[in-house]
Amino acid sequence: MRMMLYLIGLTCTFLLTGCWDRAEVNDVALIKGVGVDRIDDNTIEVTVEIAVPQALSQGGGQGQGGGGLTQVAARSGKGKTIPDALEKLQEQMPREIFWGHSEVIIINEKLAKEGIRDSIDYFIRDPMPRIRSYVFVAKESAKEILSLQTKLYSPSEVLWDMAESQTLMHVTLVDLLQRLVRGDVFLPMVHKLPPPKGKKSNETIAYIYRTAIFKKDKMIGSIDDELTRGVKWIQNDVKESQITLLPEGAKGYISMTLREADVKLVPKIKGDKWEITIKARTREEIVLNETNIQVKSPKEINSLEKQLIKQMEGRLKRAVQKVQKEQKADILGFGEAFERKYPKKWREAKDKWNDIYPQVEVKYDIETTILRIGAGTTTEVR
Repeated sequence: MRMMLYLIGLTCTFLLTGCWDRAEVNDVALIKGVGVDRIDDNTIEVTVEIAVPQALSQGGGQGQGGGGLTQVAARSGKGKTIPDALEKLQEQMPREIFWGHSEVIIINEKLAKEGIRDSIDYFIRDPMPRIRSYVFVAKESAKEILSLQTKLYSPSEVLWDMAESQTLMHVTLVDLLQRLVRGDVFLPMVHKLPPPKGKKSNETIAYIYRTAIFKKDKMIGSIDDELTRGVKWIQNDVKESQITLLPEGAKGYISMTLREADVKLVPKIKGDKWEITIKARTREEIVLNETNIQVKSPKEINSLEKQLIKQMEGRLKRAVQKVQKEQKADILGFGEAFERKYPKKWREAKDKWNDIYPQVEVKYDIETTILRIGAGTTTEVR
């Protein structure tokens, strides 16, 4: 019995060897962002933004806190495919590429117009890149975006924070995959801000400024920020938004903050006629009043609500006109709404959806309530 316990104890010591295969942070190149560019018909260029932790003693005493500095650099490799380009890139680097901290994936517009399925397929199949990375389309080359120089944040950190704010579009790698399976997709576009006076062309940041629209996996166009917000409303994806109203017959503006919004798509099929109602219920708070309108008056508030509904409906109509009638890309979720309510009809008609979708009649049912009037009050105006 004593011998058996001894053997068990001896065996356990071999299991307590620690993390023998772990990668130390000083031995790896931490990828913050990755960009993909089409150079020519046979060449893909992959650029990575690398964060390399440095000891405080190497940073000239400028480290933040007690953990040391982080230097950021962009490195590129070319190849026939993304894996081929990454292999060429790894050959040029003394440290092993580590994807555990990747935050963004940037695809150049030229490649986006050819189709993004192959690019996304690689990042999904490879177990290393994070599926929660945000995906963007760049007007400039992805290499140029990741090579920008800022003092406080790296290019990837800037774009990550902008996507996290959810002011405009925000699409993760896993979101994009799910949407590609269902049909048409969209991605936020990034553009380089003009540098401040006296600075070099790369001493600036990139920002989200439009939305790229895809038919299946190929980019067919884009929409501006105003239409993007209209699309987000229809998708019920608005956390907070500012609305400025020029009241009828008044001098000056009234600005409101959209505090709550609940938007539903209500589909209906009558014979061969397909229609969908965008049903929106919103609540706003007045944060600025430049007019002489007495916002405490129920009559005036009622008038403002009617004007606000008219403005909101106009914004939604412009968004629908662009993506449904002109671009004919179902990024609004109409198809999913019909599939949920009419599964049998959908199965019969889904192969003809590209023809049906542009002809779907869209109706609007909008109600809004001005909850507060600012100036410290939190009471509902009624």
